[in-house]
Amino acid sequence: MAVYRVGIIGTGRIASTMEDESDVHPVTIAGAFAAIPEARLVAGANRGEERLRAFGRRWGIAALYRDYREMLAREQLDIVVIATHPPLHAEMVEAAAAAGARGIFCEKPLALSLAECDRIIAACERAGTVLLVNCTRRWAGEFQAAKDLIESGEVGRLLHLVAHCEGCKPTPEWVAETEGPLLHDAVHTFDIMRFFAGEISAIQGTARRRLRHDLRVEDTSYALVEFASGVDGVVITDELSEYARWDIELQCERAVLRLGWNSGLWRSVPLTFEAGRWWGLAPAPLPPPAWDEAPIVRAARDLIACIEHGGKPRCSGQDGRAAVEAIMAVYESQRRDGARVTLPVGVGEPLLEVLRVEGRL
Repeated sequence: MAVYRVGIIGTGRIASTMEDESDVHPVTIAGAFAAIPEARLVAGANRGEERLRAFGRRWGIAALYRDYREMLAREQLDIVVIATHPPLHAEMVEAAAAAGARGIFCEKPLALSLAECDRIIAACERAGTVLLVNCTRRWAGEFQAAKDLIESGEVGRLLHLVAHCEGCKPTPEWVAETEGPLLHDAVHTFDIMRFFAGEISAIQGTARRRLRHDLRVEDTSYALVEFASGVDGVVITDELSEYARWDIELQCERAVLRLGWNSGLWRSVPLTFEAGRWWGLAPAPLPPPAWDEAPIVRAARDLIACIEHGGKPRCSGQDGRAAVEAIMAVYESQRRDGARVTLPVGVGEPLLEVLRVEGRL
């Protein structure tokens, strides 16, 4: 059995520290690779000394670097995890691919512009490196079970998607210099919408500072999403609520499924006062998860399987790009005073920054 040498760039929250804040394990990328016999965590790189040393103690790793390029040059890594601030992703992916990494596990969002997404994808294609983007819900058993139920035809066609991403504060707070709630959190929403409904064909939306004028990013966004499959959707994103809420509702011909906050399944039933004409909804058991394995572990296994046998991960570089493109379409719609934007967007610039410069945010 091959054992893959794994090194992590960026030893913070999703890479490591969330493991000690959760009752469920593993929840971090380090925890996932540590749980897989085919992988061995051998090195970590981080600019901050304190967090780097804590990472080494937590996972029993002695090869610790302040310079990720030195780690890439010295450690002969098979898999490189990139869990840093997204403005750094492109240069780090290019360096890891050039250093011979067979697989890259990149945290979301893939980048902050479509031009940088394209740089990342091209670097991996040139090197023959498998690229996985960590939109974790794609590897969750309950999301796959919902998809299986819809595809079985039992609940009829998927008609609409309604999603909320509210109060999910960017962490740490300084990332809000470059990522608003759309890029930092709703990237998961747009990705999982594509998982269920397929390619996005057009978006009309807003991205504005409604109340939080202390931020340099949007605090509120509303998007109408059209899919090539004929499905349509609504996404409400904000950073205004005290509570955190993330969910997606799948409205089908004969049932409604909600995943995330307050998840459940409601099936259509005839109403007694006019049976056969009017139908209502009654709660029903959700289908059991398609698998019980933690999503983050399944993602790590997926990357290794693709390295060994070929194919693309459940969230590939192209999928990661598509989620960013959906958000760029929201920004471009705001830039065009709410106009409907058809995809491809065709703008490679970081549109959040463009909105700032043009005074449209």
